[in-house]
Amino acid sequence: MAVLRNPSVRMSRSIAGTRLPVLRRILRFLVLLDTTNALHHMKRPPLAYVSRRAETVPLVVRSLCSETIYPGIVTQAGTPPSSGGFELQTGQQMNLTVGADWQGRVWGRTNCSFNSQGTGPANAGGNNGGGSACGTGDCGGIIGCKATGETPVTLAEFTLATSSGQTFYDISLVDGYNLPLAIVSLYPESDNSSLTKIPPNLTNPICIGTAALLTAQGDTSDSNSGTNSSFPIPLDESVSVSDVASWCPWDLQVNIPTVPFDGVYSYPDTNIQRPGFDPCFSACAKYSQAADCCTGSYDSPNVCKPSSYSTAAKSVCPDAYSYAFDDQTSTFIIPSGGGFEVTFCPTGRSSNILKVYKQQLAELSETGSVSESSLEAMQVA
Repeated sequence: MAVLRNPSVRMSRSIAGTRLPVLRRILRFLVLLDTTNALHHMKRPPLAYVSRRAETVPLVVRSLCSETIYPGIVTQAGTPPSSGGFELQTGQQMNLTVGADWQGRVWGRTNCSFNSQGTGPANAGGNNGGGSACGTGDCGGIIGCKATGETPVTLAEFTLATSSGQTFYDISLVDGYNLPLAIVSLYPESDNSSLTKIPPNLTNPICIGTAALLTAQGDTSDSNSGTNSSFPIPLDESVSVSDVASWCPWDLQVNIPTVPFDGVYSYPDTNIQRPGFDPCFSACAKYSQAADCCTGSYDSPNVCKPSSYSTAAKSVCPDAYSYAFDDQTSTFIIPSGGGFEVTFCPTGRSSNILKVYKQQLAELSETGSVSESSLEAMQVA
């Protein structure tokens, strides 16, 4: 039986050379929509979802990071936003719009320094001697990105419109991790909201792989992801702050500590303090091996299996893509027509929506709505 590939991921990623040409992925996706879907047994939603789509939808980008960041946006299809990159200080947000047919990705850039025109780094060599203007996520040293940022980056990926009238989106760690990220669906605020009721605990994934922003086990408070008291987002309680502080495999850290012996250290590394800001390469991004990137003879879900990085990433962010064939536990599918907010550096805990509400999400992808009985089962009195 064929396996559906999320078009926002499998068709388009080019950072580490892990994807086949776009056209092949589009054709495969369209064929699968018309034949079988082993992931959700998807049925085509009513045509009203397509015909009532707004021409443009909101794309809000917000930063709760303690340091200034520069979000980057790349458009792979459809009508792009007015900017491909900009500065956000703590608490600021940028309100943009994109076409209802938009396909693209959003990520955060850290430790950036640009010239006054935003056309290059502040100094000739950049912050790394190679022309980069940002410590992570740099896109050619310019503010307005035209290509996806350098690895490692945490990605928010979107395909807003498909022939089935559905939107696909996800948080991806396939190419590494640099910042915590949350996605909030703005569908309830759209013109289509009367067509179906979609509570926030089905739509708003969160990935927090940074210990400083993780709340303690048992503390399920969350104020960054559009949840509410009636439909609280299920949060992962399995990992401790210590687990999140050390999840990145030692060899995949961007900034490997040089102590205690001038860069010579014993293994394992459990007694060596890691930095608070600890961006992490994926195994694919670091080594470009077929087995890690699911390419060549490994381009099959029956052959390509999660690496140690993928397993660790999934443990701290259950709703995020951890490797190329992680579709079934990382893809969110809702009716087309609404926009999104991307929030960097949320506090709280990572979400575990796809596991907890697997049945309700399957119902949503099959019918385009959630039944009253399912809503009642999810609601907290």
